[in-house]
Amino acid sequence: MDFENQWKSVKNENRTMQDASDQRIWNGLERKIHTRKNSRKIFAIAAVLLPLFVVIGLFFVGNENSPFAQKIMVFQTSSEKKMFSLPDGTKITLEPQSELTLAKDFGSKTRNVSFTGKAFFSVAKNKNLPFIVDAKGFKVQVLGTQFTLDQKENNKVYLKEGKVKVDYKGHITYLLPRETWLADKNGVEKHFYDLDVEKDFDFNDVRFNEAISKLEKTYNITIDYPQEFKNNIIDGDISGNLGKVLQTISFPFNLKTEKNSGNHIVLKK
Repeated sequence: MDFENQWKSVKNENRTMQDASDQRIWNGLERKIHTRKNSRKIFAIAAVLLPLFVVIGLFFVGNENSPFAQKIMVFQTSSEKKMFSLPDGTKITLEPQSELTLAKDFGSKTRNVSFTGKAFFSVAKNKNLPFIVDAKGFKVQVLGTQFTLDQKENNKVYLKEGKVKVDYKGHITYLLPRETWLADKNGVEKHFYDLDVEKDFDFNDVRFNEAISKLEKTYNITIDYPQEFKNNIIDGDISGNLGKVLQTISFPFNLKTEKNSGNHIVLKK
């Protein structure tokens, strides 16, 4: 009996140990299975979210309303003129009812702007990035200079200092300091200098009316004179501003300036 009782006791203990061991093994298997299921869920969620993040990223890059998109800078005036400083150091004085818009990549890849109205530009120098103004019908390109752009009546560019290239319908004009380029409403182009700018004129064996026409074109002025002298010959190279050159060619015919108002001069005997 004692042996039998001991056997049963040992048998029950072994069964209890086996049951506990089996339970630990089963719990371990459940944890592994649960972990694998969670991993699969994570991979499945990642597979769904990754394309979504890509789409959202593309939306922000391509959408101008996105807070991550680069904003377009616009400068404009209403009834008063104002001065603005651009990111590259350029200073713009906008006259009333004028507007300047910077390209999205202004200052990094280009210095392109679009413009309407009238303004004075003091462009910061940058040899690698030309400053280009799209003025709705013509373009002005500079590296660093000062000029006025006016669209109020005619398309006009006045260069104060530096150099300017004007592209009007594929026709290129290079301006020198104190020179103006103009295209009227009919699309006719001309460029001319301030009246006190000194120029060199070749008036060798030239008729008086031809010399007058040359001066009118160079300085954008009209000159009236007695028509009896129009075929008289002038001979010589003359340098100076309008007043000096006109006085020189008029001296042989005893002509003097009777009236000089704005862009109109009258010569009389």
